[in-house]
Parts: sequence; structure tokens; C-alpha cells
Amino acid sequence: MKISAIFSDYDGTLAPEDVSVESSSVPKEIEEPLRRLGSSVPVAIVTSKDYGFIRPRTGFARAWACVSGLEITLRDGRAFPATRVSGRVQDGLKCVKRRDELGLTIELKRGMTGELLGFAIDWSRASPPPGQFIKTTTAELTELGLTVVHDPTWRFLDVFGARPDKGRAVRELKRLLKVTGNVLFMGDSTADNRAFEEAEVAICVEHGQGLENLRCRFALPYYELGGFLRSLSDHDLSLDLRALRRK
Repeated sequence: MKISAIFSDYDGTLAPEDVSVESSSVPKEIEEPLRRLGSSVPVAIVTSKDYGFIRPRTGFARAWACVSGLEITLRDGRAFPATRVSGRVQDGLKCVKRRDELGLTIELKRGMTGELLGFAIDWSRASPPPGQFIKTTTAELTELGLTVVHDPTWRFLDVFGARPDKGRAVRELKRLLKVTGNVLFMGDSTADNRAFEEAEVAICVEHGQGLENLRCRFALPYYELGGFLRSLSDHDLSLDLRALRRK
């Protein structure tokens, strides 16, 4: 099978997730083959991070679907909002700060023009908040018309000003980048399921998480990702599916 484009999640897929936000980056052994592949086919990032965070860390990409697809930006600077974002995101942020007694980390997610598209509540480096905090906060944010995404296995909670859809982001990236052949998508969590479904080849990058709820056919350990991408580059983007491990 010939691959015509490579789309990928960022956290836990290209970059390790057990580091601080500030020190997050794509390791050299993964970045270098992606840079080579990007000279032949479109490489795009589909991430819950915003453009200000992701662009400097993934210069090899031709496009970025940020905040889980709420905004798509091409390398030439053109930005395409995917949907109208609620003006209540700021109200939701105030609600969380008012209720937070644990000093949780709040990561803002902004669009190209500075508009607040969403935010994340992160407790990866702090004690987890009580379940009642998550339940009550989720209810209040939902009442404001915001979309809250949380998996019990995650150490964070994402809040969006519109419904995120990485599958729609993949479809839009195909159109904007004029991709007509096979797309390889790499992800690592249930947040990537819609994107997995839109790709001709869907691979989960493993780093110890459960895979049972992921809608992909193949799995690859994180430590093998660099070698996999180098092989794809060395073989002129020809992929033998029989060599991949089924999930």
C-alpha cells in the first residue's frame, strides 16, 4: 500500500506525555524521518493543543488541526475555523477558577487571532481532584453550552467552546491539502477514534495505555515509532500491512 499523507496526534503519539507542557517536544529520532517524509507527502498534526503551542514544535508539518479540529491552519498562514465557538468559554474558565481549591493547572487554548477556544484542567503533576469536583464542574460547564471531554484514565479534562471532532478535521485536511490517496493516521487515545475511522491506515502508538476502546486496526510501541517512520521513508512510502501488529 502506498501512503499519500501522514496525519498524527501529538501528545502521547509523537511526543512523550510524561513531561511538563513547557518541555514537551518531538524526539529527534521521530522528528528527522517525519521531516524527510514531509518533503514527499503532506504531514499534518491533529491535536487538542492550540496553534501557539504546536507550531514551533512541529515545523515539519504542512498543516495543523488545533484544539481538536476547532481551527485548521496551513503552513502559509491561512486559518479555517471549523465551527462557530461559544462566547461562554471565558465564563467557564471563571467557573473553574472559582471552584478550584487544589491549585490545578489550567492550560488555555487560543485561536490564531487570540480568541479563547477552550482550556484544559490538568492534574498530572498534582493530586487528582475529588470525583465530585469533576462531576459538578462538568455539569456547570455543560450548562453553559460548553463541551467537556474526559476519560477516567486521563489526568486532565478538556473543555471546548464547540464540539470537537478529529474525524471532521481529517476530512478537512484531506480537502485542503488535496490528498486523494491513502492517509496514515497515528493516535493514542479514545479522543482519536473519529480520526482513526477516517484514515485508510489507523495505528495506535502504545505507551502503556489500554487499547480495548480504540477504533484502529494496528498498534505500535512508542519506542518503535522512529524506526517505523524511517522504514516508511526508506521504502518510498510503501507500507506492508502484513508487517504491522494488529491491535
